[in-house]
Amino acid sequence: MTSIKYKKIVVVFKRTKYELDLETYGSIQAYKEVTKQNPDVFQRTYESHERQIRSREYLKTHVFPKADFVFREHFDPDSGSNYDLVVAHGGDNHFTYVAHLVGNSHLIGCNSDPDSSVGALLGFTAEELGEAVKHNFKQTKVESWSLLETEIVYPNGTKLKTVPAVCELSIRNNSPDLTSRFWISYLDKKEEQKCSGLLVYTGAGSTGWISSCFPKKFPPFSKHEPFFHVYSREIRVKSRETEFSLADFRALDQVEVISEMNGGLAVDSLTERHYPFPPYAKAVIKLSPEKLFVVVPLKRGESMQDLPYEIEQKRINGTVIVQIKGRMESGPLDRITQTILDEMVGADRKHLILDFSELRYISSLGIRMILDVKMNLQKRNKEMALVGVTSSILQVFHLLGLSNAFQFFSDREDALKSFEEPSKS
Repeated sequence: MTSIKYKKIVVVFKRTKYELDLETYGSIQAYKEVTKQNPDVFQRTYESHERQIRSREYLKTHVFPKADFVFREHFDPDSGSNYDLVVAHGGDNHFTYVAHLVGNSHLIGCNSDPDSSVGALLGFTAEELGEAVKHNFKQTKVESWSLLETEIVYPNGTKLKTVPAVCELSIRNNSPDLTSRFWISYLDKKEEQKCSGLLVYTGAGSTGWISSCFPKKFPPFSKHEPFFHVYSREIRVKSRETEFSLADFRALDQVEVISEMNGGLAVDSLTERHYPFPPYAKAVIKLSPEKLFVVVPLKRGESMQDLPYEIEQKRINGTVIVQIKGRMESGPLDRITQTILDEMVGADRKHLILDFSELRYISSLGIRMILDVKMNLQKRNKEMALVGVTSSILQVFHLLGLSNAFQFFSDREDALKSFEEPSKS
């Protein structure tokens, strides 16, 4: 991008978990009492709070000393259009919340705590943003992200337009114990479906919903593509002969969904963006003519060679071995999940070994995605083992309370032997 100086800037903060919890419990003493069974939780929350406060102050002092600073609860739809540049300081959910309000203003995602959060939608840390400002944004570019536009028509004739979705819409039964039921139409096709929920997503889709969908026909795609994808998660069938043409497809035109349940439609996984979807309500979903303009570093790549990790695969009889090298911290991490699950398709592939011996770093999001893989395999009675896990990466598993959720082995040979034991057959 050519040199640019934004004249009117606002930085939108989110309150830290510590600040929100302190409001809930009333005092530090009461807060510590609640977490006394696991004091590490309080300590981690407080340390993250301190890092985020330092990040806020850095933006105020060193990056945008003349900008306006507000918390998200004071930032409304009329505010965004008053600024040339809006900076969302927080995580992915905060970014999408702010994105719903910016209109045509340029938007930047700034990770408030990169030590504990990847921020798949966020382009900068506070320090990186400082460097970008110092050089008048010469080493950045403006991406135009596709948005989803949804209108809900209720049985009484009332029409409601939701906020534009940056990442995804999820439609499902309000009761987690009940199946999601609806009619879905696209072009000349219409079919009734029962599933655990319908996911409609753009190329910016980044939540665990997408990574846990299996199998998927389509790989990740760019945020600016003129289409979106639709996926019926864990679709129910009465017979194996039943085929659905609208369970996993790419949409170039509008999609209609008619509810047969007491359901809800959630935009970008935000509790503030949840809309009732009762029986006979109809949702009409299509690409918005509007775009989201996001400022990102030029160094960000979209091809596999530009990602901070590499994946290598091989197979030994019924065991698939996948080695992940580099850093699992940014980029479209769901590519890893999909690559692994694609390798495990087939009844002859019974075991998976993930080799972390050349993995230098993994974020909490990376571990969550590995957990998604394990859960997917368990449903199909397939086993997984991790090998070559360094002490620093093992510590991340411990901090997340997931060290007992996986089998760890020193090398591939030990893992292969464990699969051959009689108790494993």
